[in-house]
Order: sequence, then structure tokens, then C-alpha cells
Amino acid sequence: METKGWKSFWTSLWVTLLVLLPLVAATILFAQYQTAERVRASESQSGVPVLLPREENHLTLLTCVAGDDPAFLLLYLNADQNCIHLLAIPDSLAVPFGDGEDSLAVCYQAAGPARCLQGLREVIDLPEDARYLAATPETLIHLCDQYGNVRVGFSGALTPSELARFDQAGVGDWSAASAHAFLTELSQSLAPHTVAQARAAVWDAFFRQNLDVLPASLPDALRQVSDSLLTDLTAGDLLTLEDTLELLANNQAVVSSDALPGQYDRGTGLYTLDQDSEAAVQAFFNVSASEAQSPSSSAPYPSTSVPGGQDAESAM
Repeated sequence: METKGWKSFWTSLWVTLLVLLPLVAATILFAQYQTAERVRASESQSGVPVLLPREENHLTLLTCVAGDDPAFLLLYLNADQNCIHLLAIPDSLAVPFGDGEDSLAVCYQAAGPARCLQGLREVIDLPEDARYLAATPETLIHLCDQYGNVRVGFSGALTPSELARFDQAGVGDWSAASAHAFLTELSQSLAPHTVAQARAAVWDAFFRQNLDVLPASLPDALRQVSDSLLTDLTAGDLLTLEDTLELLANNQAVVSSDALPGQYDRGTGLYTLDQDSEAAVQAFFNVSASEAQSPSSSAPYPSTSVPGGQDAESAM
């Protein structure tokens, strides 16, 4: 009788253990999983949040260098497309002004950067939220000096004979002041498109070589010199610029630059758009030809071209 009782006891015990042990093990594993999830959630909340592109993480900006010979560059940042595009605009570009048309430079000197952006909209389809920013050469040099010299290659913008004419090598180190002086010298004697190509090369080098530090420094630097700027950038725009630059830097954004193609008429001193201009602006905004032709497309591209029969000299 006692032997049978012990056998029943051990049998019941083993059956119970076989049922309970998997349940206990599952409970322990579940508890460990919950603990790990809480730790990950805590680390996520206490660490730096991961930025993801939002709809507003883009900016189209007309930058103007003030002075007797104003200069112009379109800047396009888009975190979703992971790109930084630069398009140098010749200062002699013809835009509607007064009762006729005049150069972008004359427009700037007479009415400022806001009027330049308005005139540019009439020859190129720009986004409605495009902004403008104008700075004197002194302010611009002050902003750029904190990043040190940039290494610029001019061989893609200037011919060997032009480099030799200005006693320059194909590649060299340039400060902001020396680069501005060189571009001003070029504008006195070379075709507008060539000067714009050289300007694009300088800005291209600046963004490529400083992209990793721009998010933490450029928006703050603009805030510090805000009193010396002419701009319609708001405080909210600068915050968006900061986030956008951070996204672009983290993702090693593609930087590309170009000069706006067109035709230069030495007689009138005006630079006008042509079919190549349209293609360049489409590329600037990452718009394919089919998208640009679609009536539903809201992406910007040039809306005008050189009138037929105009006696113009190509500056390309």
C-alpha cells in the first residue's frame, strides 16, 4: 500500500512539473522581453531622437550678394530627395522691370532682393514658398570665415587660357574674401555664363566641404547677423533650415551645381533664357521632362524662352 502511494505521489509530481515548468519558463521570457522593451524605450526617450524628413524639410532660396556688382545664386535644399542643388544666375539675366525689362542687377540696385525674386518668378516658375536673402560682401565674408578656406576647382568653369590669363591654377585654396575678389575680377571681362559657372564652383566647394558642420552653425550665424541681412526668412524658416541641414548632413546629401544656361546679347547687355535653360531648371528641382509637361505638375520650370529671330550670342 505504501509503495503504491509513493508511486502515485511521484507520478503526480512529475505530471505537475511537466505542466508548470513550460508556463514558468514562458513567464520568465515574457518578463525579460518587457524589461528589454522598457529599456529600449527609455534609451530612445533619453537619447537624441532620429530625424526623418517631413514635408516642410525643403527650401528654395535666392541668395544675393549686394554691392555695385550684385551676384545671384539659387539654392535648393530637399531632405526627402537628399539633395543640395546650386544654380548660379547671371547678373545680366533679363527680367520684367518697369515698363519693359532690365537686368537682374539693375533690378536689385533699384528695388532690392524682394523685387528680384518677383522678377525671377516671371521668367522661371519658382515654388510659392521660395525665399530671398541678401548680404553685403562684408557680411558674407564674416559668415564664411568661420569655416576656413575652401579648395575650389575652376578647371570645369574656366578654360586653360582663361586660367592662365588670370594667373590661376585649376585647383587652389580660397578664403571668402579672395574668392569674392576673384569673381568680381572675372565679371569685368568674361561672359556672364562663365562667371556664373565660376561662382557655382565656389559655392559647390563650400557646401561639399562644410556640410557636416553647417547644421550646428549656419542657422545660428544667420540669426547673429540678422540686422545686416535683407531677407524674408522667418524664425520658423531658420528652424526648418536647421533640421533640413541636419538630415542632409546625416544622409551625406548629393551636392550638385550649375550655371543657368542662356544667350547673351552684347548689344543690349542682357542674358535671356532658351530651351537649355528649361532643362537646367528642371534638373535643379529634380523634375523630369514628363513631369514638367504634365498639366497636373506643380514643380517649377522655366516658362519663357528667347524670342525667335533675336540676334544673340551664346554664352555657353
